[in-house]
Formats: sequence, structure tokens, C-alpha cells
Amino acid sequence: MRSPSESDRGSASIEFIVVGVAIILPLIYIAITVLTLNAAQFASHQAAREGARAFVTSTSNSSGNQRARIATDQAFADYGLSESNPEIAITCDHISCLTPGGSVSLVVTTQVPLPFVPRWGSTDPLTLPVTAKATLLVDQYREAGSS
Repeated sequence: MRSPSESDRGSASIEFIVVGVAIILPLIYIAITVLTLNAAQFASHQAAREGARAFVTSTSNSSGNQRARIATDQAFADYGLSESNPEIAITCDHISCLTPGGSVSLVVTTQVPLPFVPRWGSTDPLTLPVTAKATLLVDQYREAGSS
């Protein structure tokens, strides 16, 4: 039987650390990226739903737009994405959005930055778009709103 030489002592722990770091660091990065995209998707869906709800319960289109913006910003803040600055688009099936029995659709779009991935030739991070849509009906028995 051959005995281990003095030069091999302690190399297993170094190999374990090197291989462990080479495997664990990419896994941690993938987990961070997936969780960031997941949070943005959840925030977008909640923002669309709450923004549409805030709009259809308002008294006018102008106050509905303000309330939808506030609800959207609050939904993103709840998920820790307050700096994402989402875009909202409101569409209606009637000329006046708050026509009783009409439907209101709200689409939320935001750009989610990928952590630690810069764009080519720029220091800005690479982003992926996330979009969500919600459609709600205006209460049929409400008083018709003004534009």
C-alpha cells in the first residue's frame, strides 16, 4: 500500500472550495435573477388588477387616471420595485370609460433590470419587459361618470 505523500495533504479542502464556488455562485445568480423576475411579474399583475379596480371605482376619468397611477405605484412598492417606473395604458369599450356596464382594461408594462449584467457598451443594466393586463366591469347600477 502506498502512503499519501506530504504534498497531497490538505488539497481536498482546496479542491472542494474551488469546485463549490464554481458551482454555487452561478446557482446563486440564477436564483436572484429568477426571484427578481418573479417579483416583477407578481407586482405587474397586482398593479394591473388594483389599478383597474381604482379606476372603475372613481367618479371621473381624470381622478380614475390619478387613482390608477397611485395604485400601480403602490403595488410595485409593495414588492420592493418602487424605482421601476411602470407604464400604464387604460382602454375602454365606451367613449366615457365610466359608462355603467362598460369594461375598462389596464395594461402595466415595466422593464426589469437583470442583476450584474450590463448592456454592450453601456453601464446601464440589461432589462427584460414584463407586462400584465386586467379588465374589470364598471358597476351597472352606478351613476354615469363624467369625462
